[in-house]
Amino acid sequence: MPFVTDTHSLVWHVTGDPKLSARAKGVFRKVDNFEDYIFIPCIVFFELLYLVEKKRIAVDFDNFLAMVSSSKNYRIEPLCLPIIEKSRGIPRERVADPWDRLIAATSQYLNFPLITRDETLRETGLEVIW
Repeated sequence: MPFVTDTHSLVWHVTGDPKLSARAKGVFRKVDNFEDYIFIPCIVFFELLYLVEKKRIAVDFDNFLAMVSSSKNYRIEPLCLPIIEKSRGIPRERVADPWDRLIAATSQYLNFPLITRDETLRETGLEVIW
């Protein structure tokens, strides 16, 4: 079954961060072994760029893009109007971060589980892997 990833999950996988859960590591391992797919919401790249520019994470943005773009098992899901419409169903009072709302809406739109540690997203009723 394909999956959708949140920003931190993808970054933690790429950087080998021990904060990534064993279950999430297993999913990423399957994807890296060409046994499954992960969809990356386009907004993840904007959030990543923002975090790099603010020096909150130390990732080479260009290398990160090249690595993900060259993989057939990591697919970039464009931000489109149906995803924005789906985000309306995720209450802003519950999930205030606009990036998180769009990432969750992408998961809903594609109907694939979301890989995330984010408690607020886990409480929205999404199928979550963590």
